[in-house]
Amino acid sequence: MSSFKTPKVLLVNDDGPPSTSSPHVLGLYEELTALGWDVSVVLPSFQKSWGSMQFSLQGPVAYWYYYPIKDNFDGKHAATPESWSATRRPINCERGEIAEWVLIDGSPTTASNSGLFNQNAFFGETPSEREAPASTTTPFDLVVSGPNFGRNTGTAFALSSGTLGAAMAASLAGVKSIAVSFGHFTANPPTLADRSKARGPGLEPAQLRRVALSANKFTASLIQRLYSNWDKEADVGCYSINVPLCETILENPEVVWTRIWENRYGPLFAAESTATYPAPPAPQPATAPTPKNVLYFAPNMASLLGPKTLQEGTDVWAIMNGFVSVTRLRPNFMEVDREGRGLDVVGVAGGGEEERRSGGGGGGEGGEGRDGGWVGGGEAMEVVSEQKRHAGG
Repeated sequence: MSSFKTPKVLLVNDDGPPSTSSPHVLGLYEELTALGWDVSVVLPSFQKSWGSMQFSLQGPVAYWYYYPIKDNFDGKHAATPESWSATRRPINCERGEIAEWVLIDGSPTTASNSGLFNQNAFFGETPSEREAPASTTTPFDLVVSGPNFGRNTGTAFALSSGTLGAAMAASLAGVKSIAVSFGHFTANPPTLADRSKARGPGLEPAQLRRVALSANKFTASLIQRLYSNWDKEADVGCYSINVPLCETILENPEVVWTRIWENRYGPLFAAESTATYPAPPAPQPATAPTPKNVLYFAPNMASLLGPKTLQEGTDVWAIMNGFVSVTRLRPNFMEVDREGRGLDVVGVAGGGEEERRSGGGGGGEGGEGRDGGWVGGGEAMEVVSEQKRHAGG
């Protein structure tokens, strides 16, 4: 952009406020505000992964105000319960509070949409302002969703992801969005053997915190770079960033354009007797008899996390090699003909004046993607090595 305007940013996620299952959101918030950006935060009130594009439709959605404490990344600070409030109050700097956030008892997409359009409800000064109808416009220039506690590589994760869902919800509202996911490793991938000093088990907690801090700092700079060059990528509605939490992130991490690895679900649920529960779950509808058996979420992650072969240019190939993956997305489904080829559809960015190859909203990438091309240094984000993309799924 010739004249860069400091963006107004909405930060959302699917993991909720700082906790052991959401250890990265506070760090990214601090790094984005360090850029001088105006950042508002609306998060689910607790962990809501695997929500995809689900909105909260059943009943009213409660919300609270949350006042994060500096460096309380895992939510274990003794004063964390006092960070919650049913009403707005002054930020208590003496307790180390650094901001005012909003937590909603709703899905990630609900956090995204309400954050964009219900600012009066959250921050109105009078009852009439707070109860006014939602705005049809939004003050935000960019939505950042994440960082997710775990990777979102491959179509199975991407299409299931609340992190991607919240970003796509913003893109569907006409707001630029970037989804961020941090890949954790219980053991360093063999592909890192010649690029990492570590061997065997994953990083120790102290080292992991150091890596996470570096990842947040680098991610903020990458977000700034993508946003400032968005006018060169008019067909992109959303970027998906996957960052490997390993030693390669500590010094000059390499960033590569990728396509989404096309993978498949295995079994996601297992059965058990309700006798194992102290109090059997209440049936829905209430008139139904109490069930004798139930299913619970027990996904087989082996094929989703560790592919037998790594397809070069995919997001999973990138993070398994210690690279930061960036995938271009658009909020639409990929249309195919009878032979399984992507159909040409009228591109949104072109205003109907030209035919463009459609990108898969949840599982493919939009625009003229370059698989395996490096995001080079400098303002133009030049690609050093390019490959013509094929349609993603």
